[in-house]
Amino acid sequence: MRTLHIVKAGAFSHIQDLGRPGLEYLGLNRCGPLDFQSFVIAQTLVHNDLHEAAIEMTYQGLEFTADHPVTFAVVGAETVRIDNEIYSGAMTLMAKSQQLVQIGRLTTSRAYLAIQGGLDTPVILGSRSTDFTAGIGGWHGRSLRSGDRIPLKPIETPWPATVHTAPHWAYYSTEEPLKVVLGPHAYEFSSNTLETFFKESYTINKLSNIMGIRLMGSPVPPHNQAASRLSEGTVPGAIQVPPDGQPIVLLNQRGTIGGYPIIATLLGPELWRLAQWPMSSPLRFAAESLAAAQSLSRRIYQRLMAWREQILTGL
Repeated sequence: MRTLHIVKAGAFSHIQDLGRPGLEYLGLNRCGPLDFQSFVIAQTLVHNDLHEAAIEMTYQGLEFTADHPVTFAVVGAETVRIDNEIYSGAMTLMAKSQQLVQIGRLTTSRAYLAIQGGLDTPVILGSRSTDFTAGIGGWHGRSLRSGDRIPLKPIETPWPATVHTAPHWAYYSTEEPLKVVLGPHAYEFSSNTLETFFKESYTINKLSNIMGIRLMGSPVPPHNQAASRLSEGTVPGAIQVPPDGQPIVLLNQRGTIGGYPIIATLLGPELWRLAQWPMSSPLRFAAESLAAAQSLSRRIYQRLMAWREQILTGL
């Protein structure tokens, strides 16, 4: 059996695939990669099906060896060292048996490691994704640790005919504001508060985690803070505002229900961008109409899938 030996796990590395859709009614999150675009690019660079699992790294890279030759791709790291050879940029790479692969400092917040053929960890409720709340999936329902040996799927041809690189648009900008649509509870915020929300900038609180990104900035409390609010279903990208007025952007492993009012919701591709946002960089929000948001999201998704098709077909 082919295995990947985690020599050094890094700060918070874990296994994700496309997740477990449709189980929120059971209180289970979909999970999945926080930066879907980088996940797709990594899987495409090694010609994997998108349902295969990859390793998501947070703030730090990791080190590994394999007991067989492996073809892999890393998206989101400044450098990758294979023994004494150093590579920069996202590209298809190859390592021989027992060669040490060191994934260096990340370019932003998260990076993805895809191994050709995919990871052969247990499938639970249709997915290999790590759900930290439920403690299932991934590798024993937890983040990776140094010394872990992750089974890999068998493949017939480990060496690709062509080395691919990531497209030029794969790198996110922090210059443009994050686009949102007004949330279902926007009416609970005064016009002055909404103006503050869109005018002022925020930074990411270090208390953020995989459930949500906490923001720090000018408070935007709702004018109705009734304790009788009923909990409602939540979605990734929803921006909740607790009584202290500091927004929280819900991520893939959020609570499936919540009672704080939702002032706005990030577009899907903008949530990918936020997942890579540097903690020290200020961010702002800009409102979009629902129609414009749907159109923009569709264009970004279609561009990504068109690039993937081009790589897989060799055109």
